[in-house]
Amino acid sequence: MIPQEIGIVSGRAHLYASLALPEAPRGLVLLPQAGGVHPGCRHEYAARVQEQQGFATLLINLISFRDPQNGNLQNNVPLLTQRILDCLAWLRREALLAPLPCSILASGEAVPAALRASAQRDAQVSALVCRGGLPDQAGAFYLETLECPTLLLFGAGDSHGQASGRRCQEKARRHCKIQIIPDADREFTAPPHFETTTHIASQWLLSHIGHFGHIGHVEP
Repeated sequence: MIPQEIGIVSGRAHLYASLALPEAPRGLVLLPQAGGVHPGCRHEYAARVQEQQGFATLLINLISFRDPQNGNLQNNVPLLTQRILDCLAWLRREALLAPLPCSILASGEAVPAALRASAQRDAQVSALVCRGGLPDQAGAFYLETLECPTLLLFGAGDSHGQASGRRCQEKARRHCKIQIIPDADREFTAPPHFETTTHIASQWLLSHIGHFGHIGHVEP
């Protein structure tokens, strides 16, 4: 299966995305990343793992090629949130993708924005996994209104992230679970730790949207 490169418009930005559609997908996983201009191999690996579980995937870079490279956009939560919302709106307009149960797998700088977007699109986002990042930066209002089942993954060495996760959990108590990965650092630098989080994410998404069943054969 060869991913298809597409573009999604958000305001004045044209965002790079990679769409992969297996046969008879059980759902779609949106993987937003905000770490730089080019999607990294770690994000691509995460997408491939979800595809092996029968999910369609949309890997999208929230930072456009035309964005200023010195503007610290990775920490602009309102802007990144709007770009995720525009991506979700694009999915709803696509006849082949709109019927698929949708979930989000976010990491790092994209985490607060993914939480905000999920809170605003609770009828569309069925499940959310956040790897690292500072989830409490989504803001109390959005966390208190979050409805979708949410899993926060942190390395055992990421005390700052864990503290942020606990503050997030206090606001979204009914729907939020924290899991700590032993021996892992903040960035899950060691490949085994990153692979572990990716497979844990798969199981979370399967348990919360896999029961919707297959939608049927989908052609790219």
